[in-house]
Amino acid sequence: MTTWLALGLGMALAQEGGRPITYEEALTTAVENNPTLATARMARLQADGTVKSAQGQFDPTYTLDGSYRRSTNQGFFQGFPFSSRSQTYNINNQLAGTLGTGTSYALNAGIDRNLSTFVTEFVPGQGTEQEQDVFTSNMNVSVTQQLLEGVLYRYNVQNVTRARQQLSNAELGEAKATQDALYTAAEAYWSWVYAIELQRIAEESVSVAEEALRVGRLQVENGTLAPVEGTRLEAALVQSQQASLDAQNTAEQASNALLLALGESPDQAIVPATPAGDVPPEELDVAAATEVAMVQNVDLMVSRANVELARFDLGNAKHALLPSLAATGAAGVAAQDNSAGSAIGGLTDDDNQPFLSIAGQLTVPLGNRSARGNLDTNAAVVSQRERELADLERSVRAQVEQQVFTLRSARRRMELADANLRLATQTLEAEEALASAGRNIQRDVLQARTEVDRAKADAAKARTDYRLAQAQLLRLQGQLDRAAQ
Repeated sequence: MTTWLALGLGMALAQEGGRPITYEEALTTAVENNPTLATARMARLQADGTVKSAQGQFDPTYTLDGSYRRSTNQGFFQGFPFSSRSQTYNINNQLAGTLGTGTSYALNAGIDRNLSTFVTEFVPGQGTEQEQDVFTSNMNVSVTQQLLEGVLYRYNVQNVTRARQQLSNAELGEAKATQDALYTAAEAYWSWVYAIELQRIAEESVSVAEEALRVGRLQVENGTLAPVEGTRLEAALVQSQQASLDAQNTAEQASNALLLALGESPDQAIVPATPAGDVPPEELDVAAATEVAMVQNVDLMVSRANVELARFDLGNAKHALLPSLAATGAAGVAAQDNSAGSAIGGLTDDDNQPFLSIAGQLTVPLGNRSARGNLDTNAAVVSQRERELADLERSVRAQVEQQVFTLRSARRRMELADANLRLATQTLEAEEALASAGRNIQRDVLQARTEVDRAKADAAKARTDYRLAQAQLLRLQGQLDRAAQ
């Protein structure tokens, strides 16, 4: 009795001309072709780009700038008229950036040249010309450190942290889409297997009804069977043919549903190559199954990540209540000479021109309603995310327990259906023997055949229900892909 479904499936494979599809192939194809999963993969790639973009705020910046200026001026120097012409060249390099420690830095190095000509008329009509050609080099560094708001590393890198969390959520979204695609394929596959089995049972019933009608007509002709019994046999054949037609339509619909779930065209003939088989004898441990689901369930992973991100934002909102206090220190050196080389070399001479400056700036937002409002908003978000997580954990626990119960029920239903099929078969054999001996009517035989068909259908449903419940449990545990191994 335990192998009749597998034998029936083998008969269907032999009789039907179509491409065999195994359960493992169905799951693999669904992952490869599912459009929702493809969209999830693109979302993950976009999130990865967002992380790189957020990290870019800490990339240093190099700036090279230069300028040239030419000007003419006229005026009086201690009562004497003068005129001047000047040309200025300037080249400057800067390397600047910020760190996650709340530190901003800038390193500058440059050189400029001032070429000027002065003409002063100490005697009317007679001008005295002077020329000045000076190169000035400089090098300095400045560092600004936040001491209150912005002093925490996690506060300064919050955009990077949030981008990484978005990437993590995108990866989890891809994993969830994978589980959804696998379950859709699993559900379609086992529903299809069940529909094919019902079709096979219906076709067997038609064959049996045709043979019974043939024999019955012969018996009516030779007077060993009442005409009304022949009519019952003919009506039974019509009913079995109708049932077979309905089963065929249902199987076709199930086949199309599977092909669509696999991302393939429905206009092709396919046959199942993996039978539902018998329900395993071992029973699942509810606590162990629940523990796995609580750790690996993708929805729970996403919810926990959202809680952590909300708490992270709340901590940053509290830090943002602080005023801003920045301390800036700058130091550098400059040198002048009549050539570029001498001016640059003069930076290390004893007569160079060093400088040092220290400054501070305190900024206090009066009222600070923006930061306080943001704090209240983030506190509410934390409460909401924690409640959502608690609700989801209860829901997952309940779903796991329900699926374990369904698996146990399917095992018991299979045992009862197999026992019922054995008894129904024995009853049918007895009714047929009595009818052959003229001690029974065909109606009793037909009812016995109906019970046999019903028992076969119940046995098939118990097995496919087990596979569906198993797939749903694995989906809740985030490991449905292992069902194909």
